Amino acid sequence: MEIPDSSRARVLDAGGRGAETVAGDPPPPGRIRRGAQGAQGAQGTRGAWGALPPGPLTTAELAVAVPDPADRARYRRIWHGMYRREDQRDDLRMRSVALARTWPGGVLRGRSAALLWGDDSAPADAPPEIWLPSTRRSRPGRVYRYGSMPPSAVTEIDGLRVTTPLRTCRDLAGDLSFEDAVVAVERLCGMLPELPGQLSGAAGHPAGRGARAFREVAGAADPLSGSVASTRARLELAAAGCGTFGHGHTVRLGHFTVELPLADPFDRCVVFTPGGRAPSFGRPAERYREHLRRAGWTVIVVRGPVSPEGAAAPAPSAVPAPFAGPAALTPPGGRGEGHRAAAVLRSRWPSTEVRSPLREDGAVDPHGMWSGSPW
Repeated sequence: MEIPDSSRARVLDAGGRGAETVAGDPPPPGRIRRGAQGAQGAQGTRGAWGALPPGPLTTAELAVAVPDPADRARYRRIWHGMYRREDQRDDLRMRSVALARTWPGGVLRGRSAALLWGDDSAPADAPPEIWLPSTRRSRPGRVYRYGSMPPSAVTEIDGLRVTTPLRTCRDLAGDLSFEDAVVAVERLCGMLPELPGQLSGAAGHPAGRGARAFREVAGAADPLSGSVASTRARLELAAAGCGTFGHGHTVRLGHFTVELPLADPFDRCVVFTPGGRAPSFGRPAERYREHLRRAGWTVIVVRGPVSPEGAAAPAPSAVPAPFAGPAALTPPGGRGEGHRAAAVLRSRWPSTEVRSPLREDGAVDPHGMWSGSPW
C-alpha cells in the first residue's frame, strides 16, 4: 500500500508489496544460508566476529570479502542486495548507512540525518530516509523523497552524504509532529553548539514551504534541555499554560551552586524526569531533593512513558521518598502552581509523584543561600 506524501515522497508501509527488482540492484549471493547454528559451531573460532567484515555489505562485496559459505551464513539480509553481520543490530543507523550505500547519489535526511548528527530520540525501528535526485520505485521500510535540494544544504559525515544540521531541523519540523520535532531539534542543539544560533537566525526570516512549522519548532526548542523526557514534560506544561518552566535555572544549596533539571523559579517548583542529569555532587539523589524541599521547593518526580509509543524505565534515582506524615507536609502557598503542574503531568504520566515543601523549615531562605549546611 503506497502512502502519498506532501513532499512528493512515496512511502511504502511495511505491509506493502515491492518485490520487483530495482534496476541496478545486484543479484542475491549464491548459497547464503540463514540460521545455520550447526555450521557456526563446527567452525569453532575460525569465523570469530573480529575476523569478519561488518555490514552493511552489498552482495558483491560480501562474496569477495567472505568467500567461505559457512562464514557467509553468519550474515543476515537487511533488504535485497544488502547484508549485515549477525551480531549487528538491525536499527535505524544500520539501515540508514545501507540506504546511503544503495543510492550513492542520494542524501540522507530527516530522522536518518538527525541520528548521524547525534539525535538519540528516534525510534530504532524508524524507517531510513533519503533524498533522491529523481524518482525511484518505493520499497517497504524505506522513505524516498524528492524535490529541491540546494548544494549548500548537503554535507558529509564519515563519507555519507547528509543534510546539514539546519536543513535537517527544517525537514524534521515539516515531517514530524510538533512535540517529536522539538525533541529532535533540542537533542541536535545539545550535540552541536553552533546550531542554536543558526536556528535563531533562520527562524527570524523563514521562507518557502514549511516555514511556519519551522518557525514554531525553532521558537519552542530549548537548547538547555537535558533529556527527552524533560522536553516532553516542559511542552506538556506549556500547552496547559502552567507556570514558566524551563531549563538552566540555578540555585544555591549550601556551599554549592547547582543547575536544576526543569524548574519554575517563580513558584519554586522543580520537575525530575527519567534520564535527567540532576547534579548531586556524589550525594544520594534523595538527599538532594530533600534539601530542595527544606528550602521551600515543590518537587515533582515523573515516572512512566517518555514517548507516545512506549514506556521507559524510571530513572535509577527516582525512588519513593520515605513517608513523612501529614503533619510534616504543607501545600505550597500562593497559587499552588506546583500541585497544578503535578496534575497536568499526572494526566499523561499517572505515576507522577508530588512532594510538597517541608513545614519545619519555612521558605524564608528559598534558595538555600544562607544555610551553612554543606548538604
